[in-house]
Amino acid sequence: MNNTNLLGRAIKALALAGFCFLLSTNAGAQSADTTLYIVYAYMKVAPDKEAEYLKMEQAFKKLHAASQKAGNLYDWGLARIASPYGANCEYNYVASNVLRGSDQLARYYEGTSGSNWQSLLTKEEIDLVKRTDQIRTLVKEEVWSKADGVFSDDWQKGKIVVFNYFSSPAGATRADHIKVEKDIWRPVHAARIKDGNMKAWILFDMEFPFGAEMPYHVATIDVYTDMKEYLAPWFNDYFKKVHPGKDSNQLIRQTEAATTLQKGEVRMMIDRLSWK
Repeated sequence: MNNTNLLGRAIKALALAGFCFLLSTNAGAQSADTTLYIVYAYMKVAPDKEAEYLKMEQAFKKLHAASQKAGNLYDWGLARIASPYGANCEYNYVASNVLRGSDQLARYYEGTSGSNWQSLLTKEEIDLVKRTDQIRTLVKEEVWSKADGVFSDDWQKGKIVVFNYFSSPAGATRADHIKVEKDIWRPVHAARIKDGNMKAWILFDMEFPFGAEMPYHVATIDVYTDMKEYLAPWFNDYFKKVHPGKDSNQLIRQTEAATTLQKGEVRMMIDRLSWK
């Protein structure tokens, strides 16, 4: 499948047919691939449509739960963008479909419509699902894969997700970035998580879209219990604890030589499949 067709599939995948397929397909035997792929759908919702949009997502949550039960979906979540915020922002909601292994990812894109989804919903919910494109605008979709992570036992209870998008400066590679993440930042965040001051840290590689024109290709996610935990100062204490005797400014310069932070986003989790 070429890149143009793949991206076309990506846009269509969040339409009704994609969800129907996840309900109707036979999960079958899974390959040994256990890579977690996260399909992020970035949505723009007008202020006067937000209440209706959230009801619509609750209807889709039922379909996602059925997909998960059938072995075609690993997890799902919905977040509202807290920062940046405003009328000129490109999107204000992000939904995530988590797929385990390339088999689930392939079925996600190659699906065809099923016919039993309406039996899972009320008449009002069916109407909302059918009017998806009138209620929200799908701005874009991206697929990331989990490269590394440190998690608390209850990390999915975290309400604040900080999503950091990175590119490589001239002369640096993606491998250079991943090395500084694992050598410098991972142990710092692991200590924070161990002390109960952070819920999770995750390192992502971007799978597609791809190419020289993409403004970023690596991301990290920091998960916090709430805004108070996120805003609490931590940098100096933990750098001294984890990297004793090292100059934190030098470690920062080492990081900046390997990667460029293109933008940071603060997301507030609204719902997950694990939340009842």
